[in-house]
Amino acid sequence: MEENTAKYWFSWFYEKWEKNAPGELIEKGLTPSQIAERFVNENHDSFIQLSKKIDEKNYDALTEFMKLSESELHILKYFLKLVKMKNL
Repeated sequence: MEENTAKYWFSWFYEKWEKNAPGELIEKGLTPSQIAERFVNENHDSFIQLSKKIDEKNYDALTEFMKLSESELHILKYFLKLVKMKNL
């Protein structure tokens, strides 16, 4: 078991995500859920292999990161609402 598989996860994810070119897919009209589904489908086998390497400590670290990401999303949504209200 690797000591820090969460770090490996992020390295793997961002390398694959960048190659996926999500910005270009948005420009082509795909929704965020379609982009995510496409990414998962294309990388399904890798997800399975990576999931086998994640221990409880790294699972907890990834869960905490997910919570922080969700918080950042809520803050961005709030900020965009303020911007939209300013323009009304």
